[in-house]
Amino acid sequence: MRTGWTHFWKHPTRLLAGGFVVAMLVGGLLLTLPVSASGTRIGFLDALFTATSAVCVTGLTVRDTGREFSTFGHVVILGLIQVGGLGITTLSTALFLFFGQRASLSSHDVVESSFRVRPEGELGRILVQVFVWTLAIEAVGAALLFWPELRRLPGWSAAWHAAFHAVSAFCNAGFSLRSDNLMGDRANAAVILPIASLIVLGGLGFSVLTEVGRCAWTRLCGHKAARLSLHTKMALTTTAVLLLCGAGGFWLFERRNLLAGTPPVSQALTSIFASVTPRTAGFNSIDYGQVTTATVFLTIVLMAIGGCPGSTAGGMKATTLAVLFATARSRLSGRRWTTMFGRGIPVMAIDKAQAVVTLFAILVVAGTLLLSAVELHGESFVQTPGQAVGFLFEAVSALGTVGLTTGITPTLSAPGKVVVIVLMFVGRLGPLTVAVAIARQKLGPDVRLAEEPIMIG
Repeated sequence: MRTGWTHFWKHPTRLLAGGFVVAMLVGGLLLTLPVSASGTRIGFLDALFTATSAVCVTGLTVRDTGREFSTFGHVVILGLIQVGGLGITTLSTALFLFFGQRASLSSHDVVESSFRVRPEGELGRILVQVFVWTLAIEAVGAALLFWPELRRLPGWSAAWHAAFHAVSAFCNAGFSLRSDNLMGDRANAAVILPIASLIVLGGLGFSVLTEVGRCAWTRLCGHKAARLSLHTKMALTTTAVLLLCGAGGFWLFERRNLLAGTPPVSQALTSIFASVTPRTAGFNSIDYGQVTTATVFLTIVLMAIGGCPGSTAGGMKATTLAVLFATARSRLSGRRWTTMFGRGIPVMAIDKAQAVVTLFAILVVAGTLLLSAVELHGESFVQTPGQAVGFLFEAVSALGTVGLTTGITPTLSAPGKVVVIVLMFVGRLGPLTVAVAIARQKLGPDVRLAEEPIMIG
């Protein structure tokens, strides 16, 4: 029995999933303690929901984080966000190496696959890069946010708010200590731009940051920098295109609604931030319950795509979209092989991209269906005209670990909260990782059966 259990947890994806489950449960128990609440004690389900949202760096909340949790509760939430952003296995492996112990092969595989396109075998170096990038970016972000916070809060409170929001932004968590999130700072460039920058940097991935940083340093030293890898080019290009299209689309759809009568600078800041935050960040400077239907669907698309692999962001990932786009372009052009930026894309990457999109779509449909079933209790569609889109928005937000909501989250019933908890957990691990984790270990014989044509489309 013990041998079978040990063998079960040797699988890297199961080790990763188990680590997140433990963190969620421990965080939930800590948040139920009386010392974690600023008033009435938080119930276990709400505490577990908050802990899951923090560990899965989602940002959906059923309680007012700033008002209903004490300073101790805020510290617990911030710790869970940092742990979830870096990854359970990453932190545990770092502790093993710090105390001179050898990391297991399973941990080694999980860490390398999380932060590197190709395995390099230098686990310690990878971890150092991850921690240096994280601490440096969060520190700079906190310093930039400190001055606008100091104008409305005393010194230590301003520093705490700045640090909390910097970590939350870089980890793409979306938790805020203010009840209105960032709606009060909608036109405040000193707050919006640093947080938007932290979100983008956190969503690019540590391998992209390391490669771009190395290239920039080489050029500053007067040397010829190496060519950027295909992964980095795809990540940067897709991110830029999505940000521009998202900002332009939001402005187009909201210029006569939320943006009507506001100054051009405020319109630009709001549009840019509304394009950045659906990339799984969860901060909001507007009320998504008041936007147009077109903006809701645009946001759903951006939330589903998410950030880049090896980052703190969730979603299907921007590189997945790029691979599918390149594949479609090649097939329509009559080319058998998929290429981008003068390089070929492996067939395995294409198969994986298709699997990720398929699983994500299935989970979104299942999540929306379950939320509709448990929340509406058989009510007719005529009585709930806007709820269907709201539940779709909620399901994509949870599965993409985004954290945006049209206002449904605080009103969820107990079964609805459980559905969202599961979606956040699956979304943080990744649909493909969860599928691999629950699949049987022993593969059958690799036999190719006789093919038979079928009709498609």
